[in-house]
Amino acid sequence: MEHSLVAEAEAHLCFKAKAKGGFRALPFIISNEILEKVAGFGLNINFITYLNMQYHLSHANAGSLLFVWGAVSNFAPIPGAVIADMYLGRFIVVAIGSVACFVGMVFLWLSAMIPGARPPPCDMRASPELCAPPEARHMAWLLAGFVFLSVGAGGVRPCSMAFGADQFSRHPKERRSRILQVYFNAYYGSIGVAFMVAVTVVVYVQDNLGWKVGLAVPTCLMLLSTASFLLGSGLYIRDRGSKRMFAGIGAAVAAAVRNRRVWLPAKTEDGVYHHLKDCKLTVPTDRLRFLNKACMISSTKEDKSGNGSADGISDRGRLCTVDQVEQLKSAIRVMPIWSSTIFLAQAMNQYFAVPQADAMDRRVGAGGFRVPSGTFAVFNMLTMSLWSGCYDRWTAPALRRLTGNTRGLSMKQRIGGGLVFGTAAMAAAAMVEAARRRQALGGGAMSAFWLVPQYALAGLAEAFGVIGVIEFFYTELPKSMASFSMALLYMALGAGSLVGSLIIKVVHEASGRGGRTSWLAEDLNAGRYDYYYWLLAGLGAVNFVYFLWCGWAYGEEGQNVEWEDEGEEAETPIA
Repeated sequence: MEHSLVAEAEAHLCFKAKAKGGFRALPFIISNEILEKVAGFGLNINFITYLNMQYHLSHANAGSLLFVWGAVSNFAPIPGAVIADMYLGRFIVVAIGSVACFVGMVFLWLSAMIPGARPPPCDMRASPELCAPPEARHMAWLLAGFVFLSVGAGGVRPCSMAFGADQFSRHPKERRSRILQVYFNAYYGSIGVAFMVAVTVVVYVQDNLGWKVGLAVPTCLMLLSTASFLLGSGLYIRDRGSKRMFAGIGAAVAAAVRNRRVWLPAKTEDGVYHHLKDCKLTVPTDRLRFLNKACMISSTKEDKSGNGSADGISDRGRLCTVDQVEQLKSAIRVMPIWSSTIFLAQAMNQYFAVPQADAMDRRVGAGGFRVPSGTFAVFNMLTMSLWSGCYDRWTAPALRRLTGNTRGLSMKQRIGGGLVFGTAAMAAAAMVEAARRRQALGGGAMSAFWLVPQYALAGLAEAFGVIGVIEFFYTELPKSMASFSMALLYMALGAGSLVGSLIIKVVHEASGRGGRTSWLAEDLNAGRYDYYYWLLAGLGAVNFVYFLWCGWAYGEEGQNVEWEDEGEEAETPIA
């Protein structure tokens, strides 16, 4: 009787464990992501118009503010990933991030609802010099919203996709790999759908029903997103955070500093190195070989004289393993290539294209329907989605015959292609803006659909560069840093946003000295936005040359060691 009760209890616990996770949990997670993305995209794309018309910020100041906000939001996933993987777990961090995004949206919506939250109404298009600038109390509403939205981005961006994958952690390995492939495709597809809805429906509402309704819609969507995620909390598999993340790299850094004066043999094979038991990697590589001191066990005469110790390094407490040293080397080696990818943010953030579209002919069809200015960004996502969808099926096989690479293009080639397309997008924007300005000064109006090429090239830059960066970091970094590798992408985009803000400030002030009209003047026809785009194109060309050097210095990709996640320390004899 007692045995049957125990068996029944065990079966009940097993059923409860199996009931969690799997496909039952996915609708709540993916709906949270779709609704959050619709709210976020719908806000970001058209918000420069809100800052200009409602807060009386010039296009230059509004663009600079959005670049800074984008930078903060892209840096936030770094601490978010660390907190999730080391302490709180992904569920708590995504939940906190969703709530923070909702609170941020509420602040921005209240800035439109409360008359005293923004400067007095004024027509910025007719007489911008007569419009009162925003005061500190007005900016407080905006900044409060931006802060909460950035905190939310730090929780949702690095953890949402990984948390969905966690729901299949209890499935058999072979079945799990097939399920995850379907899940990732559905996840990226949901982002594409969210973007399409944002740049059509939400932007149309903002342009035609006003900002009170236009900001209420993404606020309600964010509330539904948060509620959807929390409603499914009883179905989720929740993995706890582990403080072992980055412990190996931290130990390697500390050991390298402590043992910096240790004598290093001329050949790596001549040393004895501390490694994990039954680990295939017993000798470190020759790349960045000065770091090999962190795991070298030696008590030779040379070491005694170089270290000033009679015992040499016999205390393993001062050492790390060979595997940890190689992880540190891998993290260091990817950073130059990482630094060359910050230019991608310049191509992806087409902030000034919205006021350009405002000054162009946006009519379509016999009825004269005007396409909302922010809706043209749909060509960015369409190009990226079409190219990404066609790449594996048609493009990669064709390129494989030319390059001999099983992927069609190597990861570095895809990153380089993204940088080339990003530079081309800036050059196309410069040529279109120069033609638009000439036609506008002559009394004509250029079709806004001439903006499509620069959006399409920006989409190709994202399809090549961003996906290549994700794959490169994920492959070349240790698996223990998988979450951090995704956060590195956002950190590059954040650095690019900061650089973009700095460029706008410098260009605006330098070109407007001595009473001259600034390139980024409020009146697009008086300014020279085409010169600004040509400057970015030139910087993109220089950055591409820098990337080529970084790629050459990195060497062949895919040559990293097989990381050992677990294992016992080997009893390596002291020489």
